[in-house]
Amino acid sequence: MSTAEEWSKHSAIEYYSKHRHEVSDLYPSEKVFLPRVLFPGIKVLDVGCASGGFFNIMRSYEPSIDYTGVDLSKVAVKMARERYPEARFIVTEGFGLPFEDNSFDFVHCTSVFNNEPNYQAMMREMYRVSDRFVLVDIRLLKGIGKQQNSIYNIQFEGNGVEATVPYVVNDADEVADFILQLEPKPKALRGTGYFHPLAEQAELAGSEACMTMLLVEKGDTEGGATVIDLGDLPIEFSLSGS
Repeated sequence: MSTAEEWSKHSAIEYYSKHRHEVSDLYPSEKVFLPRVLFPGIKVLDVGCASGGFFNIMRSYEPSIDYTGVDLSKVAVKMARERYPEARFIVTEGFGLPFEDNSFDFVHCTSVFNNEPNYQAMMREMYRVSDRFVLVDIRLLKGIGKQQNSIYNIQFEGNGVEATVPYVVNDADEVADFILQLEPKPKALRGTGYFHPLAEQAELAGSEACMTMLLVEKGDTEGGATVIDLGDLPIEFSLSGS
């Protein structure tokens, strides 16, 4: 599990202070669902908010969002509060979120699951506090059977390695089946993404993975099946939980 100490290293804080604050910083897959789920007055929770850049990105799409960001790094949260005093920022981990069930319309989490082996516990918490949507990014491969684990060197902007954290790629079917078994049963599971080389800082066998965005819609299925729309992903899923 990543820790606050590791993500408070100078190169990580410096990187996120300069990047991931503008719509132009988004990856192609991130531009698909994000503008579709935002609406006036939406109550947003951003898990792993770093220096608060996604607040600025989200309000570029929808100015009247009600935003709360959480991060395990006190240094990052301090920077976020200074840059964006009109938003709320809290120091906490993604496990055991200090919010009631169904507190947010939309829970967002990017650049976290690739460094978190226990993504399932975090996903359950985000789903619990969401009233409608959860949007996450995750690295997937087909047919690997179990999570591939390696390490990720915290080394940005040409600096030396300051710390290491886990780096993980997950089995596509296992992840989708896990999401489909969440309670209450998801109303819909949608995905988009593309194959791309793994991060240079990652020490993992294999050259690429599917950079995947998954949008989980929480709601009443009225006794029917979850709507599954994963056709935009370059992976053929074999699901047991649908």
